[in-house]
Amino acid sequence: MKQVFYSIMLALILTACNQDKPTQPTTSAPPPVAPAATLPSVPLAELEKLWQEGTQVDYIFYNYPFTMSLSDKPAVQNAVRHISEAPAPLKPECKPMGRVTYQIRGEITLEGEFFFSQGCTYFVFEKNRVKTYANFMTDDAIKYFNGQIQQAIQLQKQMEQGGGQQ
Repeated sequence: MKQVFYSIMLALILTACNQDKPTQPTTSAPPPVAPAATLPSVPLAELEKLWQEGTQVDYIFYNYPFTMSLSDKPAVQNAVRHISEAPAPLKPECKPMGRVTYQIRGEITLEGEFFFSQGCTYFVFEKNRVKTYANFMTDDAIKYFNGQIQQAIQLQKQMEQGGGQQ
């Protein structure tokens, strides 16, 4: 019995001694930052078809109280020209500004989201609700979106001011 008692006491003392030792801080290297995923560009043949046969482009803005619908041939072609040939990286910090659809005679042939904020100016297109293509916006697209948004903000301010002067 004494041996069991001494064995238990010895085990407790050894355990207590091990707990007094400072633990070594475990330092590990920060995980490597993975490069942003990049999808392929929309095939040129698909863009050419939209250029030649496109009949409508619709933009729906998530955080602005307006949409844009383009249906005359030059405007549709201009909207197709806003898609750069260069593929764009998908940046998790970028949030979509809205949705865009390109149609040929009422059938949606290309659709996705557009990203338009500082450092995030690109389109992500989907096929069957799966992200398939990502293209940068052209400089003309950036100017176009800036102009349209500024115009919409001015109109909204005018409406708010006009509504209070009755």
